[in-house]
Amino acid sequence: MPRIHSRARAARILAPRLFALYALPLAACSSQTDPTAPVVAGAPLSTVQIVAPLKGDRLATIELEGDREVLYLQNADGSNRVRVHFQNVHDHVAGNYPSSMLPVTDETIRAIRRAKWSPDGQQLAVIVVPGNDVAEVVLVSADGHDIRTVSPNGQYLVGDMDWSPDSRRIAYTMTTGPFASLPDLFVTELGPDRVQRLTRSGKVSGFDTFRFGLDGQRIHYTERLGLAADGVNTLSRLLSTDLTTGQIVDHGTLVGEPQGIARDGSWALLIRLGAEHLRELVRVSFGTGREMVLANGDLWNAVLLEGDHDAIVVAPDPNDRTGSARTFRIYGVEAPNDVGATLPTAGNVNWATLVRASR
Repeated sequence: MPRIHSRARAARILAPRLFALYALPLAACSSQTDPTAPVVAGAPLSTVQIVAPLKGDRLATIELEGDREVLYLQNADGSNRVRVHFQNVHDHVAGNYPSSMLPVTDETIRAIRRAKWSPDGQQLAVIVVPGNDVAEVVLVSADGHDIRTVSPNGQYLVGDMDWSPDSRRIAYTMTTGPFASLPDLFVTELGPDRVQRLTRSGKVSGFDTFRFGLDGQRIHYTERLGLAADGVNTLSRLLSTDLTTGQIVDHGTLVGEPQGIARDGSWALLIRLGAEHLRELVRVSFGTGREMVLANGDLWNAVLLEGDHDAIVVAPDPNDRTGSARTFRIYGVEAPNDVGATLPTAGNVNWATLVRASR
């Protein structure tokens, strides 16, 4: 794939300054709800009971050790924990800088921004920052040994990633202009590692969300427009694009910070400032406009887990006086106040993502 913008020269790539655009509050995964359920407010997250996670689930965490972010794989109960070391990273993406110019190693990686398991649980996708003004998607096998780059490595990536239902493609948001500007959606077809650009608006920011449809041929996504009429919450446009034809369909607007979209495109998760500026996790059904408040309180963000039945909800750790530590809780999205587990993470964890044993 030809380089979109040639500003990332080798001297700048290896410069010591870390570019941290769109360093959002961190979370992880995906979910689904009954549009006929009553509209009910959930209890504040700080009051819910903490229970143990299910056995057999696989957890990946991005953790801060000293001044460096590192990746760990473990069972959801905390056992079988191993650190992933970035060594001998393969790269077959056409047009990429060679590893001699932009190595991806434990020593050169400046940040690990996101991680997400494939639906089949065989691979973990992570966004790494190996140099100044550049970031790329790197795949790690479930055992942590086979590692390869699957996106262009001459631009910056913002926001999250999403896997196709068959685990054969991965979508991400990559900037196309200078100074990490003009972000758009891209997809890599794994195997040939062929890269396809899906949008050309330059408006799919790191604050937006996107999701492959059920058949893997369409992606639902948002574009931030600014503030809603209340002057407090975010207003976003909901769109979808066909991977084959490139046709884009506008489905209207959403009020609140987008957190995830169901694979069937029928509903979305939002975080919204409600009464007395209390943050609410809300499920909004498209078409009917029906809303369900799943939780409220001091929560930061949420990402749907594969299967669209629950999400990882991120909130401040009530036991941490510094206000920087996070808790990662599995939260059902089909009924209010449905907390299923608190993941075994320490105060140095910036991101957690889970894959279920029974997929």
